[in-house]
Amino acid sequence: MKNPIDVLKAEVASLPKSQKLVVDYIIQHYNDVGFMTVEQLAKEVGTSTTTVMRLMNSVGYTGYTEFQKNLHTLLKEEATPQMRLEQNLKQQPYREDWQRHYALQMEQIQKAIQLNSETSLDGAIKQIYSAKRIFCTSVRSGLPVAQYLTHNLNRMLGNSKLTIADSSDWIDDVVGMSKGDLLIAVSYARYGKRLIQYVEQAKKKGVRILAITDNYSSPVVPHADVVVTCPANSIASHNSIVSTIFLVDYMISAIPRDQSEAISKRLKNVGETLQEIDYHNGYKN
Repeated sequence: MKNPIDVLKAEVASLPKSQKLVVDYIIQHYNDVGFMTVEQLAKEVGTSTTTVMRLMNSVGYTGYTEFQKNLHTLLKEEATPQMRLEQNLKQQPYREDWQRHYALQMEQIQKAIQLNSETSLDGAIKQIYSAKRIFCTSVRSGLPVAQYLTHNLNRMLGNSKLTIADSSDWIDDVVGMSKGDLLIAVSYARYGKRLIQYVEQAKKKGVRILAITDNYSSPVVPHADVVVTCPANSIASHNSIVSTIFLVDYMISAIPRDQSEAISKRLKNVGETLQEIDYHNGYKN
């Protein structure tokens, strides 16, 4: 039996937007969907039962019943990790907003772990360390993630550059891109149009695309070779980058496993140069 969640992920790029929204909901709430009727699922997503049934046929199931049967098997085999707030937090006189924020971010980190297996993250890591050149891009709330990723990748590998998709400067980069390059695009709702245009142009050059985004219905997904999904909800109106930083930090930490000698040599050279120019503030003996 194929993992039904993996089936949805593999087919999502070719689906119409209405069906992608159903896929997003199922992937993020599959523990609940296993016990929902098709009518309940349609109501939760805000769509019709016809759309749900068409989705099932599109991904190769005879109907919702067959999909749910496969999902039940997955739930039985999977030991679902449970994340609880520490008891001492509940006992502290923190404001309700602080508790809600903490609970939401812990939940989203756990969901990010469920959505991205170690194997799929290893696929993203392989794309990074095998790339000739790496370009990281984003707009608005995704920029801190792209900056953090670029800094650490370039520090270790020396081949990474940040480009801001809202600026037309990326056009100068994309005309010189070629097969062997990698574009890492960080994109959250409401999905900047310039970023999607950048990805489309890079794809035409044969560049591989690593998408880091919040939903499988994101318009960057159809262009991606590898997709990393990170929930971005907050208790306010902004896109939260907490779960994304958690996964990106893991990928950064894992890269030296495969290129430890070369990275160690480069970091040593970087450190010696910083020391030579007395870069860091500190006490001298």
